[in-house]
Amino acid sequence: MTNRHELMGSGSVNKALGWLAAPAIISLVIQTLYGLVDSMFVGRGLGEDGVLALAALAIAFPVSHLLICAGSGVAVGGSSFISRGFGSGNKERVKTGVGNMISMAVIVSIVCTVIGLLFLDPILMIFGATETTLPFAHNYMFWIVLCCIFQIIAITINAIVMAEGNSVYSMCMYILSSLTNVVLDYIFIFEFGWGVEGAAIATVISQMLNVLILIFYLFKVSKLGFSLRWITAKISVYAEIGKIGISEFIREGSLVFTLIVMVWSLNYYGTDSDVAIYGLINRIYGFAIIPMLGIVQGMIPLTGYNYGAKNYDRVRKILKIALIWATAITTSLMIVTYIFAGDIFTFFMPNEPELVSSAVIAFWVADICLPVVSLQMIGSAFMQALGKAKASFILAIARQVVMLPIILIIPLFLDLIGVWIAYPLPDFVVSAVAAGIIYYQLKSLKKEEKLNEMYTKTV
Repeated sequence: MTNRHELMGSGSVNKALGWLAAPAIISLVIQTLYGLVDSMFVGRGLGEDGVLALAALAIAFPVSHLLICAGSGVAVGGSSFISRGFGSGNKERVKTGVGNMISMAVIVSIVCTVIGLLFLDPILMIFGATETTLPFAHNYMFWIVLCCIFQIIAITINAIVMAEGNSVYSMCMYILSSLTNVVLDYIFIFEFGWGVEGAAIATVISQMLNVLILIFYLFKVSKLGFSLRWITAKISVYAEIGKIGISEFIREGSLVFTLIVMVWSLNYYGTDSDVAIYGLINRIYGFAIIPMLGIVQGMIPLTGYNYGAKNYDRVRKILKIALIWATAITTSLMIVTYIFAGDIFTFFMPNEPELVSSAVIAFWVADICLPVVSLQMIGSAFMQALGKAKASFILAIARQVVMLPIILIIPLFLDLIGVWIAYPLPDFVVSAVAAGIIYYQLKSLKKEEKLNEMYTKTV
């Protein structure tokens, strides 16, 4: 523990960020590869229904993503809370944060399950399900919603692991559960013939495994000395976790808004096949932004720790290095996926050459924004780590505010290709907004540093 905190507080920023981000990136790669394999199994394993099933997964994805957003809101808000406790040496703050994160995750899970099961079909219809895709989407999401408590608790406890600095344990957990998921996917889809339900059940079992591994960590591996007595429900702590977590929920949830608008637009201007293409584009896009997501996961506890310790120079350096890393790696991956786009889509739809050609063109247009997305994601994570809820909230809602008029207008003139063109444009606008917010926050940080220096001298 001591060595970890020394690295976070005074060691090389490149080394500290790499130490936190690399395991997160590896675990995310494994998870995303699982998602790609899952889509491949569904596309190939359901025969003539493969394309419809892929379209159903694209429709189910935003619902599933909302559950992840719910967990991420608690996780990010709590991580910011306890990371600042680590940085300031306030052990009671850490204990309080950990206990309330877990109780909050349970409450959020129950609410999500009840609402999800009661209104599953109407929600899927809102998200763009048609008469042909609804049965597949329902069969998949029923199991995901029913057992979402395991997913949300896993995300929450994993944030505690990351805040404590044990990213390697987190990586190993995700590798094990994702490999389990892939194996069960194959068995349930190809051997048992359970179709999309098999894919969902495999996912739920892997999430249960995650929770067991993380509970073991809390009681046997963590240096915190965790006790069940820590689990309380304090409104004041919920409020502090929530004010940061809500911005993360909205930021991640804004993707759901985009997904809904895109699916509805594709249903109007295209067909179920275009929805299936969109689902695959999202899978590939998710793979391309993995390094950025890993850097975000690493920089939040690192930035929060140093901000809590009032190490302002180091906070600025973390931001600079995170931006450089994210932009360079994401740009490189964009180039690679552009070059091999045809081969990638053929892998999922080997018997659909016309669809593959359409998918490649859509992908080239839709994902041209990848390099600039790093600015808004790193910027939002920076604000969350500092506890700046308002700035993070602005970045969270900016994309969806810009997206609506663009996607309503452009396809009117350009038809289906206009939908794909409209997809990346908001990211360029929001990235400019993020640059302005980051600049303002750095100036504010400089003023805070000067005030702290004056206070230290007087004391």
